[in-house]
Amino acid sequence: MIDRTTLGIALLGPALGIGCAQQASSEDDTAQGEDAIGLRKGSVDNAAIVESTTMMLAGVPTDSHLDPYNQEDPFAIRAASYAPTFAHRLAEFDAYDGKKDWQEPKAAAWAARMASANYLVLDTSKPCGDFGSPHTYLEIERARMTGKENATCGGRMPNEDALDVTVNFLVRGPAASVDDADAIHDGVEEATKKSADTFPYLAELNGL
Repeated sequence: MIDRTTLGIALLGPALGIGCAQQASSEDDTAQGEDAIGLRKGSVDNAAIVESTTMMLAGVPTDSHLDPYNQEDPFAIRAASYAPTFAHRLAEFDAYDGKKDWQEPKAAAWAARMASANYLVLDTSKPCGDFGSPHTYLEIERARMTGKENATCGGRMPNEDALDVTVNFLVRGPAASVDDADAIHDGVEEATKKSADTFPYLAELNGL
């Protein structure tokens, strides 16, 4: 099982120098730049929990957390800086429907998880299901919190309505599903053009 994953993308500009001394400096800069591409170094685009910042850390007085959280190592976040905010925001989402769906131990566990690590869990021994209409996002995380065995590979497939999953998870608790009769929906069920099921999984351009 692969229990952590991330996608790092770094763009490096060319270093130009004139003369021996400048060339040596350029080579050193290039070496440091290559190191920065590696996992846990430099800035990365972290493919992880959907809306972990804009829904959980955005808005007064939490805006000051956004940039620092995004700059953290996603596998070793300094939890003390964010745990109280995640716990507070989760309680606010849980109260949205007037019911308490997050019991204290699970709420504390999820707040601690998000405050200390921001990545999706994958299980390569399980199938990912229907590519056109997948149900993998947060499936492993929800299964572990409800004492069940995950049925899918987990992670986030391109065509999944991950925002609906996220909202139902935060508001209705870890046992909730987007397929429930009382599920919450944002009115946008899928992209205007679905992703292709072959690499590089790009959708057709709109309007063509």
